[in-house]
Amino acid sequence: MKRFLTTMALAAASYGAAHAQAGSFCEAVNAIMKDAPNDFKNIMGRQMQANMNASMWASSIKIPGTIGYRIVQAMGLFYEGALIQTPDKDKLPPVYEEYKKKLSDCLTPLGYKMTLQENVVAGLGDLKKVVFMKDVEEYKEGANIKDLPPHITMEATYNKEGGFTIVIFIFQH
Repeated sequence: MKRFLTTMALAAASYGAAHAQAGSFCEAVNAIMKDAPNDFKNIMGRQMQANMNASMWASSIKIPGTIGYRIVQAMGLFYEGALIQTPDKDKLPPVYEEYKKKLSDCLTPLGYKMTLQENVVAGLGDLKKVVFMKDVEEYKEGANIKDLPPHITMEATYNKEGGFTIVIFIFQH
């Protein structure tokens, strides 16, 4: 009986991860956010890299539309999913607008508010950093940082190797 219950629990956990994997954009984002307070342990796979600057792990959840995704420990713990990487800056705006809307459609009903911040990358000023946060004033003063909800950002960046990239980050808190 104990073996059966253990098997069923493992099957249910696997189904949840697989369901989020195959599910909609919002289901994947929500599954990652729900695991954030648990240090992403339910979705964290094999370690891909570890050094003094950062550690990276594979993730069992892929947000639909991402071309690369992982969990990163570098000045905090977060999920990172790249949406596009291109040397052509003109390809960024449609992807940026599409995913800004998708994130808003998913997160606004959950009480998240979107703000836009300046993009510090030269030439990408029109693609503001998109930030989704809940109003933290509703949390008790002195609350444990683990009690704070995750926050989500989307940014357009540039690097010499791959050109321009749009990335979604889901931060632990």
